[in-house]
Amino acid sequence: MSYYSYKITRDYGFAPNPFFGYCTLACCKPHIRKKADVNDWIIGTGAKQNGLLNRLIFLMRVSEKINFEEYWSDKRFARKKPILNGSLVQIHGDNIYHKEDNEWCQLDSHHSLHGGKLNEANLKQDTQAKYVLISNHFIYLGNNHIEVEDAYKPLCSKLRDYYTIEDDVLVEEFIKSIKRKYTSGIHGDPINWIEYKQLSLF
Repeated sequence: MSYYSYKITRDYGFAPNPFFGYCTLACCKPHIRKKADVNDWIIGTGAKQNGLLNRLIFLMRVSEKINFEEYWSDKRFARKKPILNGSLVQIHGDNIYHKEDNEWCQLDSHHSLHGGKLNEANLKQDTQAKYVLISNHFIYLGNNHIEVEDAYKPLCSKLRDYYTIEDDVLVEEFIKSIKRKYTSGIHGDPINWIEYKQLSLF
């Protein structure tokens, strides 16, 4: 079992996507999607860019690791395909990649350009790793993020990509402390949804 930590600078409920019973990491962070395996833990904390350094946004234990084609065709994740005229949950669906004639297709989504045009930069980054990490055992805090206690702040990533945690004892204590406070599931809205509410769009 391994433990990974990374910084979240934007939280729209897209990466990670905590909806419909599963927390999924299907886009962004290709290196962690490639390296992490079943039963590994991933911790997501805020960053200086959003004023949330050392604040816990989510944690998840990887229960499955599948490729994009499997994710696309699996009926369990059909509701994670984005609907751009739907609710905020539907708009930010992360099940956006599949292949046709051996070429990647990107759905009109949070990662495409306006009008559903292909965003080549996002496609290139996302498909660096062909894997989707899936969790049915997660705690997503979102805008109800909490300050990580001083004793556990060494677990928060200081790197641009991700951090492999080597202190198993400390991270296991941290996870147990969070699980004592929260049940598995969603405990807040994505942080950046406030932008929509400020514009009175939802």
